[in-house]
Amino acid sequence: MVGSLLCYILAPLANLLSRITGPYIEDDSAGECSTTSLLESDGTSDGDSTPRLPLSKDQTALLQDWLRGGAGGTLRGESAEENGVSVDTEDRPPHQPPESWEEPTTMAWQQTRNAPTASQLPGPWQGAVAAQGVDQDQSIVGWQLTSAVAGWQPLPTQEGIAGCAPAQDASGFEPPMGWHFQPGQRDCPDGSIMEWPPLPMRCASEPVGSAEWPFPTAMGVNEAANALWQFQNEGDLVMDTDPYQGLLARVWEDLSGPQVDGADDHRPFEFTIMSYNILSQDLLETNNDLYAHCQPECLKWEFRFQNILQEFETWDPDILCLQEVQENHYHQQFQPALQLQGYECVYKRRTGIKTDGCAVCYKRERFSLVSEHPVEYFRPIVETLNRDNVGLLVLLRPLTPARDSSELPDICVANTHLIFNPRRGDIKLTQLAVLFAEIEQVVQAARTDGTRCPVILCGDLNAVPESPLYKLIRNGELYYYGMPTWKVSSQEDCSHQMCPRKLYGPLWPSRLRITDSCQYVDMYDKKKTEKLRYGREFLLQLRYSAPALERPENLVIIEGVTDAKPEPPGDGSEGYVSVSEPEDELFCNRSPTTLRHNLNLTSVYSHYLPESGRPEVTTCSSGFGLTVDYIFYSAQPFTDKSGKGRRRYKDGALKLLGRLSLLSEHDIWLANGLPNGICSSDHLSLLAKFGLKPRG
Repeated sequence: MVGSLLCYILAPLANLLSRITGPYIEDDSAGECSTTSLLESDGTSDGDSTPRLPLSKDQTALLQDWLRGGAGGTLRGESAEENGVSVDTEDRPPHQPPESWEEPTTMAWQQTRNAPTASQLPGPWQGAVAAQGVDQDQSIVGWQLTSAVAGWQPLPTQEGIAGCAPAQDASGFEPPMGWHFQPGQRDCPDGSIMEWPPLPMRCASEPVGSAEWPFPTAMGVNEAANALWQFQNEGDLVMDTDPYQGLLARVWEDLSGPQVDGADDHRPFEFTIMSYNILSQDLLETNNDLYAHCQPECLKWEFRFQNILQEFETWDPDILCLQEVQENHYHQQFQPALQLQGYECVYKRRTGIKTDGCAVCYKRERFSLVSEHPVEYFRPIVETLNRDNVGLLVLLRPLTPARDSSELPDICVANTHLIFNPRRGDIKLTQLAVLFAEIEQVVQAARTDGTRCPVILCGDLNAVPESPLYKLIRNGELYYYGMPTWKVSSQEDCSHQMCPRKLYGPLWPSRLRITDSCQYVDMYDKKKTEKLRYGREFLLQLRYSAPALERPENLVIIEGVTDAKPEPPGDGSEGYVSVSEPEDELFCNRSPTTLRHNLNLTSVYSHYLPESGRPEVTTCSSGFGLTVDYIFYSAQPFTDKSGKGRRRYKDGALKLLGRLSLLSEHDIWLANGLPNGICSSDHLSLLAKFGLKPRG
């Protein structure tokens, strides 16, 4: 009976008392410091060692019982009433001033919400946690002590931290701003006490449960550029973007020169135009590995959409040319929001299964729409037009109350997004040729009084400055024969590839009805000649026509050669080429080596920063920055005497008055690349201001 009493009653009671009044040690065969044996020192002012409060795996329950039962004396078998301590802390505000505290020995604790894991802690804390053997995925519970407890060691008070001054009550007691947790030394082989870095001190007026953690540095970026994330009680993430403001500062470059006073009817019509690849959310989520360096909150569509709208409101352009506009976002969000800002919108989605496209928006009080012309590059019968990219052309008429609108020419605005694949330059050139042919058709239809309307070409062309594709746009001519296809855009160096694909002309068949001058055949200026010449494709379609199958009268019969009537192959190839009328397919000179156009386009940007000389970039997402976005406009060429083959231009009907500066790759990576808290796309917006001269 006595043995049963000792075994079942006294032994568990003794074990419980030893847990409360003394250290709790788990059996650790490895002899290392156990994570379940972290003790807090509870020494008194006289230096005597007292039982320590264990922080074992049931630490939360013990602390709760301790707080409900009273102060530290309760653990020694004394009641709270005997000590004269009031422990009713449930109705007290978390940050009540020290004057209203009932006793300075009362401890209130609160567990921080959304406790970070060990891998999310700052560097010094990670080392301390690793020393204790805590799993990196285990949540670290932070405790905030808001009043003094006898025997607990407060952190040194520092004036000026977080703008807080230590408060004192009437008795002169100065409450500590933080507390130092000291792990026990009983499990360590050398008997030493492990040093933990102190918790950051907080002002008593700060909300409990909020903490700021520095976002990890990405790709060696300067730590000064890292944004701070603030974890609020509500669980919302609010990003402090102040560090980015200076890094991504862009200035307006005024290129207008001295102003000349004159009559209002002779002043140019001024307007601004923006080109912006806003990054489709579907493409972002499909290629999320490209944005691993970005803060997760910056990639959410709700945050990005508000940032993009804010950029529109900041610069307030008269014309918007947008790329990668997701169809559902356009109809549900962009179009309604922009209409409220005074815009009218035109949209063209990509063909195939892609969900994004191009949009052109214009201020209804500044322009009226004359015509719109969507352009689809996909043509099933052409090998170099087998992608789903699109373009969008709009013909806009300026509106001004100061003069008759007929005095100003219409403006052809072209917006496009060419194929990205850096190794398919043949497709890029063919898509560009189709776009130029469509522009020529719109310009010719809008020609009045023998003058051509000016053209503004915007978009993501996926080619770098001074690449062959860029030179074709700017110089109006390109010799491409034998050129590696990757070199057309020069986005990446593929010279190491074995047997790269090369360009041999013509790049597209004659049945596309586009000449090497990037014009449709019916617009081509045919040379008058007495002889009629026909293209090869037109003649091939006559192979199995009725006249061709009639046997000539004097044809000698040769066995196995002319003794049988020709039969179509039956695979449909005899009808593969079909032209309604022969004159539509009249022969025109095709060059296997050269492409040309007559649009006379020059770039708004010079592609180099004037102060530092560094290259400008418009995108910076996959580890390096490039310029692939452009605004080209019509100008007048003049003779270049340098002999370097670069065409020179001067302002014509359109005069460039200003532009929004771009940034260097170095500047963007200081802000952790793109997207970030300020720019919500992996591209920068381009903005230019033009003056449109009246006719005559």
